[in-house]
Amino acid sequence: SSRGKERKSRKSIFGNNPGRLSPGESTTLAKASGKGPLDAMRQTWEDPCSPYNSPASLSAIIRTPKCYHISSLNENAAKRLCRRYSQKLIQHTTCQLLRTYPAATRIDSSNPHPLIFWLHGVQLVALNYQTDDLPLQLNAAMFEANGGCGYVLKPPVLWDKNCSMYQQFCPLERDLDNKEPVIYSLTIVSGQNVCPSNSTGSPCIEIDVLGMPLDSCHFRTKPIHRNTLNPMWNEQFLFRVHFEDLVFLRFAVVENNSSAVTAQRIIPLKALKRGYRHVQLHNLHNEALEISSLFINSRRMEESPSGNTLPTSVLFSTGERKAAVNYKVTIHGIPGLEPFTVFNVSGGTTAAQLLHQLLATTKGTESCAPDYFLMEEKSFISKEKSECRKPPFQRVIGPEEGLVQLLNSWFPEEGYVGRIIFKTCEENLNERNVFQEAKEDAAISSEDDSFFVQVHDVSPEQPRTVIKAPRFSTAQDVIQQTLCKAKYSYSILSNPNPSDYVLLEEVTKEPANKKSSTSKPSQRILSDQECVFQAQSKWKGAGKFILKLKEQVQAARDDKRKGISFTSELKKLTKSSKQYRGFISPPLQVLPDSPQSKDERSACSLTFSDIME
Repeated sequence: SSRGKERKSRKSIFGNNPGRLSPGESTTLAKASGKGPLDAMRQTWEDPCSPYNSPASLSAIIRTPKCYHISSLNENAAKRLCRRYSQKLIQHTTCQLLRTYPAATRIDSSNPHPLIFWLHGVQLVALNYQTDDLPLQLNAAMFEANGGCGYVLKPPVLWDKNCSMYQQFCPLERDLDNKEPVIYSLTIVSGQNVCPSNSTGSPCIEIDVLGMPLDSCHFRTKPIHRNTLNPMWNEQFLFRVHFEDLVFLRFAVVENNSSAVTAQRIIPLKALKRGYRHVQLHNLHNEALEISSLFINSRRMEESPSGNTLPTSVLFSTGERKAAVNYKVTIHGIPGLEPFTVFNVSGGTTAAQLLHQLLATTKGTESCAPDYFLMEEKSFISKEKSECRKPPFQRVIGPEEGLVQLLNSWFPEEGYVGRIIFKTCEENLNERNVFQEAKEDAAISSEDDSFFVQVHDVSPEQPRTVIKAPRFSTAQDVIQQTLCKAKYSYSILSNPNPSDYVLLEEVTKEPANKKSSTSKPSQRILSDQECVFQAQSKWKGAGKFILKLKEQVQAARDDKRKGISFTSELKKLTKSSKQYRGFISPPLQVLPDSPQSKDERSACSLTFSDIME
C-alpha cells in the first residue's frame, strides 16, 4: 500500500523524509490520482514567491523538518542515539521537539532515568505516574523549583550560540581537560524526627549527587544508634561539579539494620541556598512530612583556576546570563528603624556600585557621599562559654571589589561569621579610639578574671563539684552556682533556696615539726558577702569548702554548747566531792604531744576518780 511505501522511505530523525505531508506544507507535493473540487483551494494555498515551488528545492524540503514536527522514540532508541550521536542529538533538539517514552518491556511499569535525556536536550520524557520510584521523584524535583508550571528553560550550552561550549559539549565524557570544576561543601548537621514510623531505629543519611557521569558520586554518614528523634551527625562532604545546571542532590534516610529508605528529598543544586537550612523530607510517595527535616549547611567555594584551566561556570554559560543572576546581600548599620537591609545585586556588582545604590535609597546621605564606606567584619565564634572572646576583624572594602566574590570567600567552618556594615568616617575613628583603649585595659589586666573552686558534700548523689566563678564572687554566688549545677538532686530539690545554705571553710595547717602528728583542722563559716577567692588565697595548708544547711550548723553549735556545760558541771561536782572526803587523787600523766582535747582529759579524770571511789 502507499502507507507501507511511506514507512519504507523513512530513515532517521536527522533530516529525514517526513513521509506524510503536514498541513503547513505546499500541496503541490501531494500525489493526486485525479482532479476534484479542491484543486482551486490548492492553488490558493500555494505561495507563488516560495522557493519550494521549484522542482530543485524538493530534496531540501524533504530533508528539512518543520519546527512543529515532534519525533517520538522508544527509550532504547533514545539511549542508542545518546551514546552514538551525542552532539548531533543536542543539535537536533535546538530546533526540534523530541519525545521519549518507556520501553514496552517494562511490564512492571517502572521508569527510565530521565536525566540522560535531559542532558541531551530532549524536551519531553514520558513516565509511568503509577510507579513512585526514583525517576518520578527526580521529575518532580525538576519542575518543583519552577512552581510546577511544567516548563523549565534548558541550560544555555544546549541552545545558546553565544555560549563558548555550544556544539562542543558531550554529556557522557568522563574527562574534561582544561576545565576547572566547582567545589561544593555540604555538611549534614542533624535531623529531626527522620523516621516517623520507627522511633528506635539507627538512621544514617545517604547523599547522591545526580548529574552527568563525571559529576555523579555517593556519600554516606555514620549511623546514630537508636535515635531517630534528634540524631546528630555533623559530617562534612566535598564534591566537584562541572555542569551545575543539571545536577540534583538526593537525601535519603536509611535504616542501618534493614537498609530500608524511610524518607527522602531531591533538590536541584541551583535551588539549594547557601548557609544553614532546614530541608523538609518527603516520604516514598513524594508527600511532604511536616515534622521531618534535615539541618544542613551548604556552600559553593570560589573557583580558583590555575594555569591554562578555565572555570566551568564560564564555559557552560554566557556572560549576559551570569550577570543576570541575582544575589541577596545583607547590609548592617543603615540609618533607620531596621537593623539591616537586604539588597539584590548581580554577579559583577562592585562595592562602589552598591554604595551608590544604598546612598540613593537612604535619605540625607546624598550630599555627603564621600563620608560613607562599606566595611567587612568577621566575628569569631567561641566554642566554649569559658573561652575568651576575640575582638572582631574589620577592614574597609575596596571600591572595585566584587561583592559576590567577597561572600564566597567567607568560611564559617573556620569559626567566624562575616557581615558587611555601612559606616561613616567619623564612626570609624571613634571605634578605633575605643578599641585602642580596650586593648590597653586588656594589657594592664592580663590575668584571668576567674578561678576554680571545689565544694564538698553537695548531695548524696554528688559528693563534690568543681565550678568556675569570677574572682569577685561572694559565698552566696558560689552557693547559687553549686545548687544550679546539682539541681536534679533530691536533697537540693527539697531545699532549693541558696539563702538556706552556708559555706564551711575547713583548713588543715601544716605541722611545724615533721615528727609530730597531723594537727586538727580548723573550721569557720564564711559570711554571705565574703569573697571566696580571697579566703581561698589565704590558705597555708590543705583546705576545702563544705556546703552545709544553716539548720545543721545551728544544731551542731547547740550540741557543742551543751557538751561543754555538761563537762564543766561534772568538774565542779568531782572537786567538791574530793574536798569533802579529804582525798586527793594523784595527778594523771598525760603526754605533751597527745592530741586529746581538754574535754577528753576531763572526761578521763572523771572516770579515774569514780574508780577510786
